[in-house]
Amino acid sequence: MTKFQLGDQAPDFSAVTAEGDTFQFYDHLNQDDRFHLLIFFRGEWCPVCKEQLQDLEEHKDIFSELNTHIVSISTDEKENLAKLKEDSSLSFPVLSDKDREVINSYGVYYHDGVYYDDHESHGEPAAFLIDPQKRIVYLSVQTGPFGRPSAEDLRKTIKYIQKTLK
Repeated sequence: MTKFQLGDQAPDFSAVTAEGDTFQFYDHLNQDDRFHLLIFFRGEWCPVCKEQLQDLEEHKDIFSELNTHIVSISTDEKENLAKLKEDSSLSFPVLSDKDREVINSYGVYYHDGVYYDDHESHGEPAAFLIDPQKRIVYLSVQTGPFGRPSAEDLRKTIKYIQKTLK
């Protein structure tokens, strides 16, 4: 499993959007020099994930004021994510990583049902803040559905990092 130190270069990746388009991370970063908050979540079926994504959506103006763009990623099927995006009126990209290339490159835990039975196999929650120089300046990787940072926690963290970043 990949382990990062703060300041490490964020891995590039390609994933499919809920709309079926290709999202190329570095191409996106090269066109958009804001901070990027990558939110990994379990899937459309997860009520805790839906709450987190809705919380982020409700606070999108705060993240915009912090010059931060949200991108969400799940190992769930594109069709399920399209339903989630529409039902929740999410304005930020929702990406499908069905082949687990993105979660593997970021060291996100993958639940395969070995230790406990929980809705088959899926990626677990994680958050990464990437600065305009493509460096990882914050990370939170979970091994279960709870303990993920709220929108308010992320707001405080981003504000602090931006204030103190060298």
